[in-house]
Amino acid sequence: MADDERQWPLERLILGIDELKVVLGPDVAPQVEHVKEWLVRALLARDRGDRPASLQAMASAMAELARLGDGLDSAEGAMMRAVSAAFVGGLAREDREAVESSLSVIQSKAGKPKKPELS
Repeated sequence: MADDERQWPLERLILGIDELKVVLGPDVAPQVEHVKEWLVRALLARDRGDRPASLQAMASAMAELARLGDGLDSAEGAMMRAVSAAFVGGLAREDREAVESSLSVIQSKAGKPKKPELS
């Protein structure tokens, strides 16, 4: 598989992250921007060949994304942590199937407006 074929999920995730601002609302826009910043750092590290830094930045982005899920619903947060771990693990192993599967879940969740958990 060519390098550019393995790289596109990260770009796709970055391009779609702004949808979360609409889905989750303006109150979490700063946190979504923080996730996007980590994703861009991961992309830049990957492009300069620094795989460990890229994976670390990706893990930080996914952890922040899971925290956003926690703020909405504890079950959602737990699910996002599991999906995030699978995504980062798939990238680390260069397991395109795992990456694609995780990205599909993330994207499907991004398109569904969430309601805050009632206390």
